[in-house]
Amino acid sequence: MPVDFFSQQEKAKRYTKVLLLYFLMAIALIVVAVNIVIYYFFMFVELYPYTASDWFSNGMVYYVSAASCLLVLSGSFFRWLKLKSGGHSVAAMVGAKRLNLHTSDARQRQLINVVEEMSIASGVPVPGLYVLESESGINAFVAGYLPTEAVMVVTAGAIEHFTRDEMQGVVAHEFSHILNGDMQINIRLMAMLAGILMISSVGRLLMSGRNRQHRGRESGGLVVLGFLLLSVGYIGVFFGRIIKSGVSRQREFLADAASVQFTRNPKGIASALNKIREVTTGSVLDNVYTEDMSHMCFAQAFSMRLTKWMATHPPLMDRMKRISPEFVGRVKARALNKKINDKYNKKTESPINKGMGEAVNLSAELVMNFSSEADPVPSLVTAHDFAQTTGKIDQAHIEFATKIHQSFSSELMQAVHQRGMAKMLVLDMILVKMDVESGLKYLKPRLSNDEFNALVQFKGEIKKLENFQRLPLFELMLPTLKLMDENEKNTYINLCEKFIKSDRRYTLYEFVLLSLLKQHLSPQSGADIKIKYYSFKQVNKELQLVFSVMAHSSSSHEDMRNASYEKISQNFPMNNAGDHSGKKLKLLEYKEITPNKITEALKRLSQLSPILKRSVLEAGADIAMYDGQLKYTEAELLRAIADLLNCPLPPLLPS
Repeated sequence: MPVDFFSQQEKAKRYTKVLLLYFLMAIALIVVAVNIVIYYFFMFVELYPYTASDWFSNGMVYYVSAASCLLVLSGSFFRWLKLKSGGHSVAAMVGAKRLNLHTSDARQRQLINVVEEMSIASGVPVPGLYVLESESGINAFVAGYLPTEAVMVVTAGAIEHFTRDEMQGVVAHEFSHILNGDMQINIRLMAMLAGILMISSVGRLLMSGRNRQHRGRESGGLVVLGFLLLSVGYIGVFFGRIIKSGVSRQREFLADAASVQFTRNPKGIASALNKIREVTTGSVLDNVYTEDMSHMCFAQAFSMRLTKWMATHPPLMDRMKRISPEFVGRVKARALNKKINDKYNKKTESPINKGMGEAVNLSAELVMNFSSEADPVPSLVTAHDFAQTTGKIDQAHIEFATKIHQSFSSELMQAVHQRGMAKMLVLDMILVKMDVESGLKYLKPRLSNDEFNALVQFKGEIKKLENFQRLPLFELMLPTLKLMDENEKNTYINLCEKFIKSDRRYTLYEFVLLSLLKQHLSPQSGADIKIKYYSFKQVNKELQLVFSVMAHSSSSHEDMRNASYEKISQNFPMNNAGDHSGKKLKLLEYKEITPNKITEALKRLSQLSPILKRSVLEAGADIAMYDGQLKYTEAELLRAIADLLNCPLPPLLPS
């Protein structure tokens, strides 16, 4: 059964409270253990020769407990500060290197192509791609607070060993974590666990003083204290692993199932898991932060031979059995045959088997040509069905995304992955809806000669793109555009905004492009968004504005606009604050709607509870389809609104 995006996001928010409860329980036990250790340490060095009851009556218990709590909370706070900006800060912390999207390496290009196709299929902006270059183990993880601002980190071992089908299965698994809210849980868990492990860090610090010149009883006592605190710290490690195990194991099964659902190819992810079993390096990571990030990884990141019940991931064979029992049977049969052959047969070279390695790979993926004659008119769906595709991927969308990706020329894709060229491509996309001659006249004095030549080079190719190709192409450029520094981003956004306004027209198409640029190039783009509103009454003015935008975009007839708006407004508390007359907020006139007002309204709506966002998207789709059809311009506007609400909406499929 398909997983509901909005329900999963809501569950992720609630699960944070459960994590907080576990965190407080761990702190309580650590505080008790620290009090016992400090008490006996004082007895050992004869600083506190009293009974245990004196420990409480003299208030020492409160000082030690307060210090312990402060230490743990400060550790969590400082780790939270370090990770505040989201997934990119996690990648930087673990030493991952950003992948060059313009690379000519065939293996890395395979990863880039698979991720970009999955991104088009899901409506999720392309995650920032990073590589752990020194890691030969096969693993991967995603990190971030928002589905629209995720990063994906892949080890060099995974890039080296995976086939395309295996890579697609793993990428689909990781996209499931993006869509199901697992990233937010994982990154918050990292901050909590950093605090729990602070006690052991203090113990390690005290033990490092064992080489001091003064080796009296007190000095020896500090070493003992350090050892005991280090031992207490392992209570934190113990609880941390139990929490991670409880959070991660079931979610890995769900993500595996989602991968099969997305790709319709259980062999892909099952083969990837089996490959981890077969290679000598497995999935183990050699990183100082392995303990911190183990629960985020695709497979077990450190060895757990003695305490498998605390492992963050289910056993590989159990995961493979759930995905494809037939595949497991074939794996076991091959292993048995190999064992028999190794035992009883000697391998000999013959003219027949000598050439077997040169056989053509009949299972290799065939290149599919995208037909330029594909009908650009979408098939009719209900508003509910369209909104329900949020956060979901299916085989039809993956096939569509592969066709879209392969329809772009190699020269265009090279330009997409080069920062300077990508900037010009966006200007070409804006130019599509403008008078070309006046647009070029405006841009020429504002660009260098090389930039202007690049602009002109791809102008015709961008113009020829079908409506359903442009937004996916724009989304593919976002990771490249994010490589600009903050000053360059601000200058570029300013240029785009002035260029759009230069013809004194501001179309919805231009609004979509500029809004997405501002959203994803903002310095706060990866930061967590706090939920502030749990009722539509708190945002009725914003709903009025967004529904008015959809009504104006869906019909040129005033009666039709009013009717579509009135129908939807009946289902929302569209009254003025304090007005109990039942009079609804009316459809805004076109002149009352400005781009800045729309942007501010969507910012507030992005702070709605996830479960309420679904109703907003369904209402928007209902208005757009009031006339019985959903045009691509309306679908793109809905996708932009969904993106700005941090609800990735897949592209509308052509009929």
